[in-house]
Amino acid sequence: MLLTLRKTIRDLVFSNRQLAQLYYSVSLSQPVLPHWVGADYYRTKSSWELQPHLCPCDLELNEYLQKHHIQNQSIFHFGTGSHHIVGLENQNLEKPNEILAITASVPEHEEYIRICRTNRQLAKFYKVIWNDIYTLTPHSLPMFDVVSLFHIGEFYMPEEAPFTHHNDESLVDLFLSKLNPGGKILFYTESLGWGTAKKVIESFSNQGKIKKLETYKHLLVYGKNFS
Repeated sequence: MLLTLRKTIRDLVFSNRQLAQLYYSVSLSQPVLPHWVGADYYRTKSSWELQPHLCPCDLELNEYLQKHHIQNQSIFHFGTGSHHIVGLENQNLEKPNEILAITASVPEHEEYIRICRTNRQLAKFYKVIWNDIYTLTPHSLPMFDVVSLFHIGEFYMPEEAPFTHHNDESLVDLFLSKLNPGGKILFYTESLGWGTAKKVIESFSNQGKIKKLETYKHLLVYGKNFS
């Protein structure tokens, strides 16, 4: 109930970008959606620390990988947070996965660089690029065994279309084309973009492009339908 109320208040405030920016500058709250504060403000000011009570998706991803003994595979991870917990936990595996991650936040990418300077093992298997995920193309990506798209629906902005290649639907299509046979694509049901993400997932399911494999806590796990 309290979380719902907080979201309602934020939605009212963030309907005006100047108010949203002021709200962020004087509070400890994170600007969860760039729609509220504007793309450039979000990229330069936003930094998401590890807050399991608000967003446990990265912790649940680590648990899922451990549960299924997923090691020595290729993983794409959408949204790193300044905590970079997915990469940090990965380096503790006997056979670490090769992880390519992306963040649109300058502070989060700067934190990755800072950590790598003192923890040089991190960059060996965990690479983080700074960019808008909607600018990616088939030629810029390898094939993956696991893809986490936890933040579908949160970041696409029509006003940014002249500078990108994708919307949410075509982005999912892109990563399906980069999924190895037997690979998995994961979504997060508690994201603030879930309303949009759910529609995309249902559309792809109805078209027979994906099939649900399982649920793990707040994560939905799908596979590509190759038939």
